[in-house]
Amino acid sequence: MRRGLRIVSPYRPFAPESQSHELLGPFDWIGALRMLAVSVAQSNACETLALTDVATPLAVPALSYPTTQPRLMLWILEVTCWYLESADFDRDTILVSPDTLVFQDLRPYFSGDLTVLIRAGDRFAARPILNSVQWFPVRSKARLIAFYRDALAIGQTLDEGYLRWGADTEPLRQLLAPVVPGLSERHGLDVSMLHAQAVMNSLPSHLMQQLEAGHPIPWPRVPVVDFRYLRKIQMAAYFDATIGRAAQEAPPV
Repeated sequence: MRRGLRIVSPYRPFAPESQSHELLGPFDWIGALRMLAVSVAQSNACETLALTDVATPLAVPALSYPTTQPRLMLWILEVTCWYLESADFDRDTILVSPDTLVFQDLRPYFSGDLTVLIRAGDRFAARPILNSVQWFPVRSKARLIAFYRDALAIGQTLDEGYLRWGADTEPLRQLLAPVVPGLSERHGLDVSMLHAQAVMNSLPSHLMQQLEAGHPIPWPRVPVVDFRYLRKIQMAAYFDATIGRAAQEAPPV
């Protein structure tokens, strides 16, 4: 495993509040974390640790903190804060959502003090930032702590609509505005804002149909595939058709 890099992924069970979570129904988040860890080990040769609460033992390797936020969106900000402030943050770290798989080296995207993914265009003007992947260089620890403390404070002032969905990214949008691609100075940080489509794709509908039909699918061209919303239903099948298939086809050592 690569000592100089770690992947962390925030998770603890919460009752569904957003419409997409209610439509999804039960989902095997522990299974998703395990698949994520396998994908990271193969593509980045480093460990994956869940970030969770001290009262939430998980059946996967995890770091636990005494979090207090009762709502998922704010809890994501809080547990990230705990990690950044802790002695556990002792190496370059990439925060990755549990409902993603990683297929390529993510180290080249470290830049400045913080790297985030953004979406351009009027359609995403209200919510241009994706929190699926963020890059935290350990040399910027003090600045990242201050930034995330401010993000959590802003999150706690947001209205009910954001608390149900979006309070994990709206504070980042406010602190990083204007959200434009490239390396810019924002709120005491040098922030790299990357077009999300260059790094991450959601599982497209035509591949979902191929998976359902049991047909082979191509290896992804981007480093990260995410399974937002109802795409989570296909995550295990996609894992089996890509990483699982590659393991079966690998020649014996």
